[in-house]
Amino acid sequence: MKDTGSDSLKVVICSGKGGTGKTTLALSLAWTLGQAEEFSLPVRLLDCDVEEPNCHLFLRCNYENPTPVLAEKPVFDMQRCDGCGICASKCRYNAIAVVKGTPLVFNDLCHSCGVCGVVCPRGAITLKNTAIGEMLVDDSHRPFSFMFGRLNVGESQSPMVIGEMLKHTLTDGLNIIDGPPGTACNTVKAVAAADKVILVTEPTPFGANDLGLALDLCAQLHKPCGVIINRSDDNDQLIEDLAARYHVPVIGKIPFKREYARACSDGLILTQEFPELSAGVISSFSHLLSDSAIPVVRAEKVVVQGECRTQAASEISQKHDDDQELTILSGKGGTGKTSVAGAFISLAGSLVAADCDVDAANLRLLMNDRVLYSERACLGSEAVIDQNKCIKCGKCYEGCRFDAIDFDSQSNRYTVNDLNCEGCGLCLEVCPVKAIGEKRAETGSLMLSESARGRLVHAKLSAAAENSGKLVTMVRNLAFATLAEQNKEWLLVDGPPGTACPAIASVTGSDRVVLVTEPTIAAVHDLERIIKLVRHFGLKPEIIINKVDINPTYARKIKDLADTAGYKVLGEIPFDETVKEAIKAGVPIVDFNDGPASQALKNIWTKVKETRT
Repeated sequence: MKDTGSDSLKVVICSGKGGTGKTTLALSLAWTLGQAEEFSLPVRLLDCDVEEPNCHLFLRCNYENPTPVLAEKPVFDMQRCDGCGICASKCRYNAIAVVKGTPLVFNDLCHSCGVCGVVCPRGAITLKNTAIGEMLVDDSHRPFSFMFGRLNVGESQSPMVIGEMLKHTLTDGLNIIDGPPGTACNTVKAVAAADKVILVTEPTPFGANDLGLALDLCAQLHKPCGVIINRSDDNDQLIEDLAARYHVPVIGKIPFKREYARACSDGLILTQEFPELSAGVISSFSHLLSDSAIPVVRAEKVVVQGECRTQAASEISQKHDDDQELTILSGKGGTGKTSVAGAFISLAGSLVAADCDVDAANLRLLMNDRVLYSERACLGSEAVIDQNKCIKCGKCYEGCRFDAIDFDSQSNRYTVNDLNCEGCGLCLEVCPVKAIGEKRAETGSLMLSESARGRLVHAKLSAAAENSGKLVTMVRNLAFATLAEQNKEWLLVDGPPGTACPAIASVTGSDRVVLVTEPTIAAVHDLERIIKLVRHFGLKPEIIINKVDINPTYARKIKDLADTAGYKVLGEIPFDETVKEAIKAGVPIVDFNDGPASQALKNIWTKVKETRT
């Protein structure tokens, strides 16, 4: 193994989306390098997938005395507040409303930017620390130290928790960071801190699509990376060709074996359980150090025409009382949510679909769609400093809560870091000479597609973009308009993973939620968190257990959880290797064959129709 060339190294492991084996690799890498004789540096594993952290489930420790992650939230002094509403008008996140002169604060929407406290003319707002998550540390008996962060369910500020986590990296060792899935602001927060990035994928069209998004992000952040193909088989060419187009090496492969899947479902570290894999992990890490490369973006881009839509999605809501909306969620990626959604679309015959996983939309890959039209979505803004007016007072730098103002001491210039800027507007308010303006920030693109299976509304979030929740709402509203125009009965929503803004935007106002899970230690943990979110909206979730025979013990735990809480288990889908073949063919499994998974999904859809709200 080559020397790292530094006393400290940060390696971030990402995946484009969840379920590809990111956590499996992070744990195996920490375990293997932590005890490798040829690697002398201490190792720390940090689980920064704070919406759905899973590493701690494999390590089975008692974590005492968690450290709260605090964020400032507004508190009103009603003796001073006159109900003027300036705070509400300046809040970019709709976290404050003034009703009949009385202010209401929605802490779950608050991003702790501090604008409200600055603009209040009567000094009626005090910003007080509120816990939005926690960090837990274990430095005990393993060959590596460990810590993880956990965002409170329903909170939106995952980058803030990740930022606190990154303050605890080793300054004299190797830091292995299990990053969030996707390419949005939380992933950017982790990847921006990296010296090297490992992108974990699988050899399917879903894996290739999501890998392309992750490669685009690494290119934008100028981060050297390498690709590891998990569940490798004889059809890796799709991933190898994609990596080659970006001039990024494939640094390793992990073969698919059912016993590996069973070990992971039981919460076992792969290289601890199968030591023969350790040499491959060490080799992959060595290749990362010597061969990793910054991606060269040469992939073809979709040209999106038209004006950039800036209208707030909430202002154009199209849902009617008789619309039936079924939302499919999973808590985390990789449980089979999109495969279930694709099967339902094929079986329904009379619905409109909305892919609200805007961070890594894959549903269209099963629909063989044709884009009818697309438009840009500009749902946010970014600050711009006029250097001719700037007096170098530094108030914007001191006030920004998101580290979005940079200062260059050599040129004595303050500039805006576009990737970190959330468009909160604080810097505009504190600048004494009005040297700061704004430019529209392109959030992504909104698309309407047509296929033999019906209409699909979907979107692509721009790499590192904010306002993913607003883009989700825009997708849903266009889908409702399409539902009315097509005179269809159902809107089926393929929701995003996690429990933060995009998931909240997907489930708000839905009539019915189906949760797709699988019998693994990680999936059960994530199921409990997403249930908490769904119940917050007054909905009683229904559950589908995918790959039910992979681990009967955890399948039983899911059923017991459902029985205890009174949730309906709509059905069980057996493990079926032909599902992967159907994905590669670009069709739902129910159209691919009449095998065990196909039969199970047909039976489940019958139950869904019979219990329509």
